[in-house]
Amino acid sequence: ILGMLLAASPKTPIEKLVVNDVGAHIPAAALERLGTYVGKDRRFKTYRELETHTRVVCAPFGPLTDAQWRHLTEHGAKQHEDGSWGASYDPGIGIPLQKEKGMLADVDLWQHYDAIRCPTLLLRGAQSDLLLGDTAAQMTQRGPKARLVEFGGIGHAPMLMTDDQVKVVRDFLLGG
Repeated sequence: ILGMLLAASPKTPIEKLVVNDVGAHIPAAALERLGTYVGKDRRFKTYRELETHTRVVCAPFGPLTDAQWRHLTEHGAKQHEDGSWGASYDPGIGIPLQKEKGMLADVDLWQHYDAIRCPTLLLRGAQSDLLLGDTAAQMTQRGPKARLVEFGGIGHAPMLMTDDQVKVVRDFLLGG
């Protein structure tokens, strides 16, 4: 979202934009799902319990190897002073999502998306509930007319940890 907003601004320094499974329209239902775990300051007795939790809440990211799950957990983990484990991020990121069920609204970013002028690559997990297929299709026809690449067997969001996913991004960024 921040990338889209920055790329849409006048005199942006962004020359190429990669948007990973977020769009110009974000359904409230997806925000409600994210609100069930984003911003929660869950604590776990062991690192292993944290990894198990990560595998559950991040299952839509797609099939990852054990080594990739460990990497994902390790780089997002924090051990607290009391020895417990949790996520290493500011739980305040989830405050906007902590509304009563049914109180979140769809997010409309079309005005910003339509202002983007740089080449744009749009990545989508084919089973994503955050970037719907119809929204992704519209994003190929409006604004920067993004090039869309979908990854099967993945929801929100592709983790960009597999060779095929990395290649798509690398080729876009380094290609002509």
